[in-house]
This record gives sequence, structure tokens and C-alpha cells, in this order.
Amino acid sequence: MNCTNCGTYNNPQSKFCIKCGNALNADNLNQNELNQNINPQQNYQQQAQPQMQQPINNVQPAQPQMQQPINNVQPTPTVNPSQQNTTFVDGKTFNFIKYIISFIIKPFETYKKEEGKLVNVKNGMILSGIVAGAMMIIQLLTSMISVIFVKTMDYSTFDYKTKIDFARLKDLDYLSLIGKNLLIYVCIILAITVVYYLASLVVKKSTNFIKTLSISASSIIPYVIMGMIVSPLLGKIWAPLSIVATIIGAIYSIIIFVLLINDNIKFDKKDMCAYFHLVCMTILSTAGYYVYMKVLTSGITNQISDYLNMFK
Repeated sequence: MNCTNCGTYNNPQSKFCIKCGNALNADNLNQNELNQNINPQQNYQQQAQPQMQQPINNVQPAQPQMQQPINNVQPTPTVNPSQQNTTFVDGKTFNFIKYIISFIIKPFETYKKEEGKLVNVKNGMILSGIVAGAMMIIQLLTSMISVIFVKTMDYSTFDYKTKIDFARLKDLDYLSLIGKNLLIYVCIILAITVVYYLASLVVKKSTNFIKTLSISASSIIPYVIMGMIVSPLLGKIWAPLSIVATIIGAIYSIIIFVLLINDNIKFDKKDMCAYFHLVCMTILSTAGYYVYMKVLTSGITNQISDYLNMFK
């Protein structure tokens, strides 16, 4: 037994502690000591088992710790660059009317702002169609106005009088006016685009055909406004003003076109850039003059034939 005073082990038959002399009494034995004496091996296992299980019970499962960041991470969507580009340059998001109005005031800045959308095939074709269609409509209205206003001689005063005759509108060949003019204006835009695109390939300057088409269509806008709308109106006031408006519109369009092409097709030498535009514009001017003379000569020939038929 252990002494209750100093804890020294003594024989069970001893009445006094061999170390401190304290009286040993069986009633004062430590209950824990009796449990150890009864079954020391079982007591050791009971003491050892909580010591081994305690850290096991305190250890958190490793699986939730590994899954936590996985559950919090959102899956990254796969983005197709072509789809993203198509969404950005979708024709529905591009306001053509706003672009045309803004282009007249700030042509270069407006084009550079919308350049990413105009590279799209759909937007480039629509813009070209709008410009050609507007030119065709203006030409059709001009023909209709010139037909309904008729000048007649008043022999009493020997002065010309202008009267409006809407009945003459039925004499116009609308199918020919719409189809022929639309085809002519579309061919003009395409001719400018093709000449400059092929010339850029010759000088080994890579460029985008649709982008060149957008530049050609956009550059014609000032001429359409000044040469085809403002010029006839000013002509009613004073004829020279009509000529001035047409020249301003043509020069403005050429300047804008050259600036946009130079920004699209960059040359290291200014002389090379000048020769490039000289060759392209010479080709376009020669072809345009040839086609114009053919059309004009054909028109004059038809008019002469009509006059000769009157005498048959």
C-alpha cells in the first residue's frame, strides 16, 4: 500500500510508513491505487486508450479540407474568340444612321471609333448598300422633280413660266432608274475597293478587303451630302453655288479617303505612298471617264435617234 502522507510504497502488513512513520490505515487507501492493484494491465489499457484516441478524435477529416476550395471555385466558361468578336460587331448593335451623321462632322475620329465593327462582313456590306441606296434614291427624286417641273413660253410676255405637272411621273421608267443607278453606285464603291485592295497586294501591304470596302463607302458620304443634296438646292438660288458645293463635296471625300487609306496601309516612305495613290487614282479616273463617255455617248445617240424617228 502507499502512504497517504508521502506516497511511499509499504508492505500490506505494515502498520507504519517506513519513510515518514505515518500510521497506515486500510480505510485511507487511495481508490485509484486499489484499481491499479486489482488489474494493473486493464488499467494501463484504459489509460492508454484515451491517450491514443484523443488525437484521433481531434483530427478533422482531410477530405472536406480538400473539397472546400474546389466547391468555391466557379467553373471558368469557355469563350470562343470568334463568337466574342461576332457579338461585338453584330450589325444589330451598330447604328448606321448615327454613324453617317457623325461621320460628316468628324470623319476620321468617327471611323476609328467604329473601326472594329466595320471590319465585320455584315456591317461592311450593309454600310455599302445604304450609301449606294441613298445615292440611287437621291438620283430618283432628282429625276422625278425635273420631270414634274415644266417650263413653258408665255408668248404674251415672252417669258418662261414654270408649272407642275404630276401626270408626267407616269412616263418615267422607274425600274430602269432604280436598277441602273443602284448598279452604277454599287460598282463605283466596289471599283474603288478592288483597285486599292489589289494595289496593296502588289506593293506587299496586307490589308482587309471588307475594311477597305468600309473606307470606300464611308468616304463617299460627304460627296452624297454636298454634291447630290446641297448642290441642287443651292443651284435654285444661284448656279455657281451648285458647282462650288459639288467641288467641296468631292474634295472632302478624296481627303478623307486618302487619310483613312494611309492609316490602313502604312508606308515607310512618303514618296511610295504618293506613287501608290497616283497609280490607283489614275486607274480609277481613266476607267470612270471611259465608262462615263460610253454612257454619255450612248445617251446622246439615243436622243438623236429619237429626234430622227420623229421625221419618219
